[in-house]
Amino acid sequence: MKTVGMHIWQNMTGLDVFAPQQILGYVPDFNVVTVAKTMDSVLTDTKMRVLPDHDFETCPPIDILVTAGGVDPSPELRDEDTINWLREVGGSAEYVTSVCTGALLLAEAGLLDGYKATTHWAYTQHLAAYSEVELAEGRVVTDRNRITGGGVTAGLDLALAIVAEIAGPELAAALQLMGELPIEGTPFGDPATSPPELVAGVRAQFEALSPGLTEFLAAKA
Repeated sequence: MKTVGMHIWQNMTGLDVFAPQQILGYVPDFNVVTVAKTMDSVLTDTKMRVLPDHDFETCPPIDILVTAGGVDPSPELRDEDTINWLREVGGSAEYVTSVCTGALLLAEAGLLDGYKATTHWAYTQHLAAYSEVELAEGRVVTDRNRITGGGVTAGLDLALAIVAEIAGPELAAALQLMGELPIEGTPFGDPATSPPELVAGVRAQFEALSPGLTEFLAAKA
């Protein structure tokens, strides 16, 4: 069992966390938790409130760190407690990852020094300001145990890259098909192009997870 710690913060972009959490939360061997500076509810950029599972003090050891982004991460960049926590947790984590401008937080903590990384296209010049970081193109960039994603929806691709890296490409393909997620260069986002055995396996999984629906429709028939 690996603990995935999703770092959330005030005014973050909600999908930066919700999208990868939806994928990572399906992995049987992943325990996915959210972590914020305090236990206060976190208000996203679209005014959705999220209650964190842990604060910095109660956070369990993290194996996979996922840092969310947002339109204006400058308050977090200036927050010494946040940067120090990221530096400490990221220094011992097996994998250090980010979505969108979360890469800027990792860079500020020195966690991307000597690594290739990406971020939202509108913020690449800001990531380039960190001279020790090698800016790279790509919706997802993997450099050893650093995995960074582009903006917002790229969190889905990031999550699948994490799953493929740690749990294996077979599970990543199944989750891609479950989510109907088209990714260039792969056939797994559409049942029409996926291997029949994969489609059958995913369909069986859906049926196993929704017995009430099956019973309801059988009775209706």
